[in-house]
Amino acid sequence: MESKVAPFPQEHRVGEQLESVKTSLLGLLHQLGSLSDGGLKERLGPIEDRLMKSQAKIAVIGQVKAGKSSLINCLIRKPEFLPSDINPWTSIVTQLHFAHPSGQTSGAIFSFFDEEQWYQLATRGGRLGELTDGLLEDYKSEQLFDQVDAMRERAKIRLSGKYEALLGQTHKFNTINSEIMARYVCAGDCPDKPVTGSIAGRFSDITRAAEVFFEQDPFGCPLLIMDTPGINDPLLIREEITQQSLETADFFVVVLSAHQSLTSVDLRLVRLLKALNQDQIVVFVNRVDEVTASADELKNLRSRVVRQLRRELNGKEVAVVLGSAAWADYALNENDEYLDPDVLKDFIQVCGLEEKVSKITPSDVENAELRASAYVASGLPELEEAISDMIYHKAASTDLIEAVTDLENLSRQTVEQTRVRIDNLIREDANAAPILTREEKNQLVMLARAQIKSVFKSLKVAAAEGWEELEADLAFTVNGYSDNYYETILAEIADLKRGETYQCDLDPLRETLREHYSMAFEAIRNSLVDEIVILNQSLGMEFCEEIRDHMMAVRANTWFLGTLLPKTDALYRTVSLDLTANWLNGLLGFPRGKIRQAVDTASKQFREICVEMVGKGRSEIEAAIERLMGEYIEDVSHHLDVFSEQGKDGKVYTNQENRTRKRSMQQSTTDLETAEMLVETLVEIRSMLETADGEK
Repeated sequence: MESKVAPFPQEHRVGEQLESVKTSLLGLLHQLGSLSDGGLKERLGPIEDRLMKSQAKIAVIGQVKAGKSSLINCLIRKPEFLPSDINPWTSIVTQLHFAHPSGQTSGAIFSFFDEEQWYQLATRGGRLGELTDGLLEDYKSEQLFDQVDAMRERAKIRLSGKYEALLGQTHKFNTINSEIMARYVCAGDCPDKPVTGSIAGRFSDITRAAEVFFEQDPFGCPLLIMDTPGINDPLLIREEITQQSLETADFFVVVLSAHQSLTSVDLRLVRLLKALNQDQIVVFVNRVDEVTASADELKNLRSRVVRQLRRELNGKEVAVVLGSAAWADYALNENDEYLDPDVLKDFIQVCGLEEKVSKITPSDVENAELRASAYVASGLPELEEAISDMIYHKAASTDLIEAVTDLENLSRQTVEQTRVRIDNLIREDANAAPILTREEKNQLVMLARAQIKSVFKSLKVAAAEGWEELEADLAFTVNGYSDNYYETILAEIADLKRGETYQCDLDPLRETLREHYSMAFEAIRNSLVDEIVILNQSLGMEFCEEIRDHMMAVRANTWFLGTLLPKTDALYRTVSLDLTANWLNGLLGFPRGKIRQAVDTASKQFREICVEMVGKGRSEIEAAIERLMGEYIEDVSHHLDVFSEQGKDGKVYTNQENRTRKRSMQQSTTDLETAEMLVETLVEIRSMLETADGEK
């Protein structure tokens, strides 16, 4: 369903500023690639590919019934597209792609579970089975299997004889609407009866993933919005899927309810994002239309949320927007199902928003003032501005500045290469030999390549030792903590009265491991960056002076290596020792060995998590090192080509060709002017991006 009337133009198209800078960079890239030499086209290809395929990935997350889907419908300007009253049995992440890198701009793909994925869902990849082995937390494992079995059985009832044939399959649509969406992501009203036709929920229990594709509008850049299942859900599987989806997003809109903002559940979610180094957060406090509050109370609500987030995120300022998806829906689509005009008018008056309403009230729309009031009060314009700023500032410090640094380095190399060519062209003796013979040039390339590879090999060896030491240190920390914790549990349980519940708190261990891993990761990363900077300064020092001076333009771009961050989200998996009332009922019958077994099982899980965490960090940094080395060798080789007047194909220009090239002096001079202009422009853009990064 499309909106009837959308009288309020977007003040801030999300991602518009980012796309503007990206478009400028692509234009400069093409200018650089079109210079007469043409030797940079292959080198520029990966940079262009990264820019073209960049996509801001935003996950909308929060507790069940916080209003996430309703808010997304307003953001994407498609009312009722996502079912906004989803039954907790629905267990998928819906991905909405706007201007997908593949070029697909319509339709949808729905993927179904197969038997192996059913099992993985029930066991959380097998981790939960190991965790609960021999513990009285087995009831959780049984609960997960019961939930998956219920989903499977319900799917068999709904799909009748088609169930088996659908497992592991996909359904694809060329066009998509809210009715089709409801078949796959909405639980429906009659879960225990067969579903026929287009009734909501027909395929929901076997749907594993949903991807929907649109044109870029209404956003200013390619965007992925993820509608996630809720946290604190009665369905354990659904909450697990939400947590697994967080690592795939770059930005987060955390939706809270004005009735109960930033509960302990919400704070735990924020801590998980912190562990992922995903602090790119905008908070939307929804449903202010359902509470009665004075201006001071609303101000205090926002201030309280800001203070709590600042404390959790080490002083980082997070945008907090108060609003209502219901009011946004009325403003954009005239859906007055949840509208109380008196409450809306009171809110506008309490918050002193009359002037803003007056400025945007259209003259040719029915109920114009009321809809304008709803638009201002909804918080939607403020939310879109906050999201857009968040995307731009993050990109300014990572993707954009990485591309700018690469292009600036290549432009500087082009300036030096063009100057050498011009020097060769203006020599009076057309038969003069190039600075280097082909053999000399090849020898220098081999020498430089050997030096680069030697340094990078040494870096890998040193880093490997650091990773191994880190893994051993983390295991030692876990073991030491476990020994102390075992004694603590014994002492605290001894003081419990019969029937009381004991809850073990493993968060201190998680925080200790997070800090330890993060510090070590950053130390390894920074050491590598420092060594590559030294290589930049020393490469080619044994070359002759004329070549050595020109070689100073060749630099390995360490920017993206320096922006890699430690990811510690694995520490926040469910590894708990819930000594619940069920457990305590039989406590007196358990020997100390049983408690020791519980602690050792949890310790084993943490050690395995640490091994996995170190392995992923190591792989990420090693991949960055390999990329740097390959680009560096290619740049050095191409740069040395000009000194032997040798083309990329190894061909050396003849004297006749040199005379022909001499007549192309004007072209070379133009190339030099263009390359110098590119350097100046890119320096300005880099300065602008660094300023934006500093404003975060």
